[in-house]
Amino acid sequence: MAKSTTGTAPACAEAASPAPKSEKKPDGSAAGFYCYIGPSITGLIQHGGIYRGTRQEALAAAAAAIEHNPLIKTLIVPGEQLSEARLKVKKPGNALYQNYQRVAGKM
Repeated sequence: MAKSTTGTAPACAEAASPAPKSEKKPDGSAAGFYCYIGPSITGLIQHGGIYRGTRQEALAAAAAAIEHNPLIKTLIVPGEQLSEARLKVKKPGNALYQNYQRVAGKM
């Protein structure tokens, strides 16, 4: 049997290579979730409160509490930094610890 040569490549060869995807790294304003790691203030904000969306949306949701004490703004952290920030508020020697203490009324 002789082999037939047509000179064309199979049509599925072009579809086999996927188009390259551009990966975008999240920035500080990317949508996700934010968590309040400060002390609870009755009627205003609760420790561990979760806010979905952008940072601006999280701050808008906590606007009444931030108006009461502007340091609350610094204790609303992005989900990517949550584990590290929760440790920092318990350890003296950093801004998160000082802000937590001030909001709690201990300083």
